[in-house]
Amino acid sequence: MFLITGATGNVGGELVTQLVAAGHDVRAYVRDPDKARRRLPDAVELATGDLDDAAALRAAVDGVAAIFFMQAAPIPSQAQRVVDAAKAAGVNRIVVLSSIGTVLHPRPIIGAAIDERDDVLRDSGLAITYLRPNTLASNALWWKDGIASEGRVYDPTGPGLTGPIDAYDIARVAATVLTESGHEGHGYILNGPEALSAKAQVEILADVLGRQIECVSVTPEQFAEVSIQRGTPEPQARGLQDLQELFRAGRSGILTDDVQNLTGTAPRTFRQWAQQHRAEFD
Repeated sequence: MFLITGATGNVGGELVTQLVAAGHDVRAYVRDPDKARRRLPDAVELATGDLDDAAALRAAVDGVAAIFFMQAAPIPSQAQRVVDAAKAAGVNRIVVLSSIGTVLHPRPIIGAAIDERDDVLRDSGLAITYLRPNTLASNALWWKDGIASEGRVYDPTGPGLTGPIDAYDIARVAATVLTESGHEGHGYILNGPEALSAKAQVEILADVLGRQIECVSVTPEQFAEVSIQRGTPEPQARGLQDLQELFRAGRSGILTDDVQNLTGTAPRTFRQWAQQHRAEFD
């Protein structure tokens, strides 16, 4: 039995589906069981609670072989509750969804926050595996409204390259390291097969959708100011600005073979992701 947190998200949902398809027993830790039942395979066992509920976590962890741990935000106290619940249940292995930003120096603000959370896991004495994805291909969905209303994408990252990865491939890696031994203490950088600028991604998306999309270059500061004016809390907007400046400088254009080496199959391209999700842009 494997416990999956974030089970209704892009990565968690894919992971649950893949584990069930491979014949594994899966328990999903969810806040809304009705929503989860609509989204997840019928074979999945549901445990209800959140990462602030120590008693619910202890019940959810009971009897599992390993935990896949992801959070909406990297809150160290929640990580500590997961660690405490695992220790109480005698569960020794946790696979955590981390970020490439934790191993870049100097770290971006967001990467530093995730690394502080990861420190809780490193200090736990448990067998931890760190999955560190680069940019998610699904981040392109943030462009959906601008494409629909203006036929434009406003991009603050300029010529900077990233290796966008499909959540499907992150889940393949997670399923592999959850169900195999030998990954304890390792960290893997996960990316798609090609380094692309945002402009190149927009061009691919335009081709797949069969429509004109203009990529308008703005600075990270300009992007942050507009976000704040539209209601984004300033600390969140500035953290994103810091990350976009890192992308713009080319510091995230890193490609590894970890996905293929771990799973035996190359990750999907951004074009394949766009083709798979084209209906979401309608």
